[in-house]
Amino acid sequence: MGELIRQHATGQARKDMLAGKIIDDQTTMQILEKALSAINVPADGCVFEGNPRSIPQARWWLKQVKDGKFQIRAVVHLVADPKIAAERMSQRGRLDDHDDNVVEERFAEYNRTITPILNYLKEHGVKVHEIDANGTIEEVSKRIHQDLGI
Repeated sequence: MGELIRQHATGQARKDMLAGKIIDDQTTMQILEKALSAINVPADGCVFEGNPRSIPQARWWLKQVKDGKFQIRAVVHLVADPKIAAERMSQRGRLDDHDDNVVEERFAEYNRTITPILNYLKEHGVKVHEIDANGTIEEVSKRIHQDLGI
């Protein structure tokens, strides 16, 4: 989702995003609406990573479910030590991932928003799987598969 939004965000939204801030809900949902209407979701589903990032976005997703556009089978919440997460971000190859201020702002924003979103989704019947994301890709993948039963 982040890459999709980076590809389509313009103007102030793009500047905010590159500074480590989350772009406004209306812009995000407009980008998602346009992009998702253009894709054909496989029968076995797909993963939407990094969204919703606010309660209004969570409401938007639940409306999509209510309108029959999507099903939400599960939400996977990867929980990693902040130092490990920052190290992984620095290896992605994005220049802004090496700016300590940008990384700190991302973590602060994440902490302010993620718990209320997860609680909101749970309150609306969405199963949230908390997964220990400390470890190798293989270890975390195995934990996800085990927890989801796939």
